[in-house]
Amino acid sequence: MERTIRHCSPWLAFLLPWALPGGLAAQSLVTTQITTASPDVAYQVDGQLFKGTAAFTWPAASKHVLFIDTWQYGMNTLQNTKYLFKHWNSSAGPLGSPSNQVTITADANIAWYQPELEIYYAIWLRFFNCGDAPCTSSGTVWILASCSSGSSGSGISYQQDADVWGQAGATVCVDVAPNPGYVFTGWTNMGTAPIFSFVLNGPTTLYPSFAVAGAVQLHTSPEGLQLLADSARVTTPVTLEWGWNTTHTLAVVSPQTDARGQSWVFHSWSDGGQLTHTYLMQPGVQAPSVVAEFLPRVAASLLTVPAGLTLTVDGQDAATPRNMSWASGETHLVTAPLNQTDAAGTPWVFRNWSNGAANVQSITVSDSQIATGIRLTATYDPRSRILLTSTPAGLVLSVDGADCRTPCELDRNVGSTVHVSAPSSIPTSDGVRLDFSAWEGTGNGTLTALAGIMRIMAHYGTSYRLALSTQPANGGLWKILPASADGFYPAGTPVTLGLAAASGMSFHGWSVDLSGSVNPTSLLMDGPHAVAAILDTLPPPPAPPKVLNAAGETATAAVAPGSIASLFGSNLADMSETPQGAPVRQTLGGVTLRCQDRLLGLLYAAPPQINFQVPGDLAPGDYTLELYKDSGPVLKIAFTVARNAPGLFLAAHADGGLITPEAPAQRGELVILYGTGFGPYASPLTDGFPVPAAPPFRLVDDVSVSVQGQSVSPEFAGAVPGSVGLVMVQVRIPQEADPSLGAQTLVKVGGIESNAILLPLTP
Repeated sequence: MERTIRHCSPWLAFLLPWALPGGLAAQSLVTTQITTASPDVAYQVDGQLFKGTAAFTWPAASKHVLFIDTWQYGMNTLQNTKYLFKHWNSSAGPLGSPSNQVTITADANIAWYQPELEIYYAIWLRFFNCGDAPCTSSGTVWILASCSSGSSGSGISYQQDADVWGQAGATVCVDVAPNPGYVFTGWTNMGTAPIFSFVLNGPTTLYPSFAVAGAVQLHTSPEGLQLLADSARVTTPVTLEWGWNTTHTLAVVSPQTDARGQSWVFHSWSDGGQLTHTYLMQPGVQAPSVVAEFLPRVAASLLTVPAGLTLTVDGQDAATPRNMSWASGETHLVTAPLNQTDAAGTPWVFRNWSNGAANVQSITVSDSQIATGIRLTATYDPRSRILLTSTPAGLVLSVDGADCRTPCELDRNVGSTVHVSAPSSIPTSDGVRLDFSAWEGTGNGTLTALAGIMRIMAHYGTSYRLALSTQPANGGLWKILPASADGFYPAGTPVTLGLAAASGMSFHGWSVDLSGSVNPTSLLMDGPHAVAAILDTLPPPPAPPKVLNAAGETATAAVAPGSIASLFGSNLADMSETPQGAPVRQTLGGVTLRCQDRLLGLLYAAPPQINFQVPGDLAPGDYTLELYKDSGPVLKIAFTVARNAPGLFLAAHADGGLITPEAPAQRGELVILYGTGFGPYASPLTDGFPVPAAPPFRLVDDVSVSVQGQSVSPEFAGAVPGSVGLVMVQVRIPQEADPSLGAQTLVKVGGIESNAILLPLTP
């Protein structure tokens, strides 16, 4: 069926102008959208309440009223957002009226309307609530709902809970101060700073916290030394006011020197805390006291040879020299790592401590060392460090039989022999590989380890694959210079390509990464390349012209008298042409057809196809069709005429609309099948002239219709009024037809079946 429609499409509309009436004009409607900045904003359209976005379909030019409250809460139960109306906007720009109620006209050029709104969010201040009774607040909060970022300004003061409103996106400044007898302890959701600002991007709750103030005493032993209270330096003894149930940080300055020049180091806190720890101010304790105990300082110096290596003291790593303050009676664990690297990358191995101890030793400080101090030195010997790299980096090489992905480091004893090796080739991606070229730092991959750092590099070069093919395959013999055993070439290599075409073919040109037709040619290997040689083969001889039913391939190769037939071939007509009006023409597209010394009526002409009417008085048998053009020989084509040679074009509803998947037929519906070649009519017709509107020209031979294999008798079968060579069969779709299968439909005339067409059915 697809082939039939393609062949018939240029002229089918000419044959069926009466069967395909036009549709009715659609009513003019306009779709307009009303939208808001938030889905919980309410508005009215023609007195009806809506919220969020709504779409309306109105008759064009109709009038409608839009209304919105000047102020409104969002339609949610929390009422944490308010909206202030400014003016109405549209897709064509702002409306001229500033009113919150406007009348609009439905217009296809205006797709939407939207109220311009200012959004305000709630700022809920929650820290104290006296109600109506007199009471004393724990503090004062100042809020400025719009300020310069980082500046509080004046603001409005609040002594208890309050609800404040601010414009969305504004910077809000907040300040807080405790009232007498209280201390400010921070914000439960905004940090601890008493003054801060934030951008109002949504409803916000502020929770300032206050605590009842109490006194705490800080001491040192001996007295007069310094401590850190909440990072502030104080000299003992000192009394501070802290809020009940508040947490503070206590720390010491260690070592430090007293007023007499004596040096001291921290030993312990009376509350058992670490050198730096937190302290909870507990309620009910009157003036609690905390004491930091110090001991006389012993100077300790730890060194390494060479200088600058790392030692570990009490689990903490540090570079040397390291000077520390220890107290008499303390014990410290000192570790010299067995292997380490200096700042220059040179490896070292531990030899001994200056006191002869192992690399890990425990030192107990005595009173006798207060005056002399402690001095210990760890001595190291050098090692050999081999730095193995490659160009490019990231390659897997081998060192003493073990894999090493570059760059990699290996430590070896001085004087040992080291073997390095590299693969000859390394694939990296499709058509790309690395080929080994040379070592740098060793001539053959074997070296003797020397003290310090040794640098070894493996150099690789990139090679690209040249993939060759012919279209068609085995189309010729390649000639390549320089030759390559595996198709890979070093990057930057110029390659000369040539192809000798195989017998029966000729070289046409290059494709893929080459173009043109110069043979031989050259190609620079600057990446993986593919080259295809395109060859031409002798074209096959053209198919002989043939005559078929215009509806396409049918059960019989013959055509019927008076039917529409198609002549297929090449270069048949000089141009494409379709006749206008009636009767049909005998010359079309520069060609004329003859049969039995008679000119035939032409319905369509094009270089590959000519549609014509078979003379209605031809008796069944074999005939010769002659094609005449202004130039060239007469083309003769044999064809066969049979009494019945039915073919179907398409099907339509009773109103003339085509039956398609979008407009399917219904069970029980009367449909019209259009075709040609159904045999003679009860009253003869004149070739080349449209069929008269009356009387009806019925077919002589009986016609039966098969729908999904079920035989159905048509209600009418005859010529289509106003057409040439066209037959119509009116038949009703059986009620029992299965819609899921579609209606496979064909006709049978004189025992000859037509081609089948598929009619979509409504489920």
